[in-house]
Amino acid sequence: MSTPVSLLKTYPALAMIAVLGVGFSVLSPYFLTGGNIEAMLGANAVVLIAAIGMTIVFLAGGIDLSISTVISASAVLSGLAMAQTGSVAIGGLTALASGLVFGALNGVLIGYCRLTPFITTMATQLIARGIAFVLSQGIAVKGTPYWMLDFGFMLWLGIPAVTVIALIIVVLGALAMGQTDWGRQVMLVGSNHEAARFAGINVRLVDFSVYLVAGGLAGVAGFISIANLGNAIPGVGDTLLLIIIGAVVLGGTSMTGGSGSIERTLMGVAILAMMTNGLNLMGIPFYDQLIVQGVLIFLGTWLAMRIGTGRER
Repeated sequence: MSTPVSLLKTYPALAMIAVLGVGFSVLSPYFLTGGNIEAMLGANAVVLIAAIGMTIVFLAGGIDLSISTVISASAVLSGLAMAQTGSVAIGGLTALASGLVFGALNGVLIGYCRLTPFITTMATQLIARGIAFVLSQGIAVKGTPYWMLDFGFMLWLGIPAVTVIALIIVVLGALAMGQTDWGRQVMLVGSNHEAARFAGINVRLVDFSVYLVAGGLAGVAGFISIANLGNAIPGVGDTLLLIIIGAVVLGGTSMTGGSGSIERTLMGVAILAMMTNGLNLMGIPFYDQLIVQGVLIFLGTWLAMRIGTGRER
């Protein structure tokens, strides 16, 4: 049975969540209202989905700088498909396929061609961003079906539908990492490539697979962004990369591989969501918020290093 101390050691981000929750509820009477919590959940579904993909890449010892612009490109391609066909299903499949194509490209170049993840995904980032702006001509793609617009406001059991989808992905990701051979292989590859190779693991295939998964989740995030915003926005992912990475790091997942979990990333996203929402309620200017976010990431990383238990799922 877990004690509060052991739980805190396993998930150090819980301490920061508690502090932010208490602090903002005292500073603003609106923070814990149902409407505000609903808005906070819905607004961060895209970040949460993409952050799950980034977590899996981190656990394998890689990095994906293209994930935010793949969100943009997938959103634009999906928006164009829906505008042409009027079909939400075709739009969803287009977004997923787009993300998988970018993920496969990263996976082949990194996993099989052994190119450096940082440079490879930086190049893919530029390609995806260019595609998003060329196809959309730099403006929002109109013609989103009404059902998709309604879906952005839909509640399931009192929770935004987009958030429910994100949470389902969290559960599936946690099960994949903790209960499957593939998840254990990802962790071993992230801990030590050579040891994984000597253990008979196909390291190249594992590297390929994590980028494929990350790309697919970026595609799903791009599709969800249309429901949130009402249209496909070519620059929707431009400001998300550092937020996604920050959420993963704040949760306590190591950027060097082999240490962390999907659950931790969920908590990292919660921290950034609570902080952004609370500061907005207090009327703090955007650029001042950036300073607070930077300090918070420093603090979260320090907490994870000081009281985290180290390597786990």
